[in-house]
Amino acid sequence: ILKGEIFMKKGFTLVEVILVLAIISIIATIAIPQVNKYLDKANKSKILGAISDLNNSSLSWSIENNGSIPDDIQKVFQEHGDIEKLNINLKTDTSFELGNIKGKFFLDDGEIYAKIDSDSRSFKDETLVAK
Repeated sequence: ILKGEIFMKKGFTLVEVILVLAIISIIATIAIPQVNKYLDKANKSKILGAISDLNNSSLSWSIENNGSIPDDIQKVFQEHGDIEKLNINLKTDTSFELGNIKGKFFLDDGEIYAKIDSDSRSFKDETLVAK
């Protein structure tokens, strides 16, 4: 028996390890920005859903108050009940922050909409209105 035949090759070579790490790095470089875009779109949809819920609460408040339009967004929040259930980190001062999106809710003629801040990392200065 020769000495070389006793030992079997085990493990990976340095070149193989570096090659695998390079491939993983390339895939991550491509995938991570795409994932962030999808998360931002999902968060925007969540905010639009919250606007829709709050507009339903505004309509409900209006019906309960003989058709008058709420003049204060806090009345809509009270009508909605638990604003925590909207899951957008909405605060009582009407500001919210969800992922890369932060902004504020407004009430105009009984209609709720959201204005995204100019320092938000996504959708800067956009106005979100539920359709």
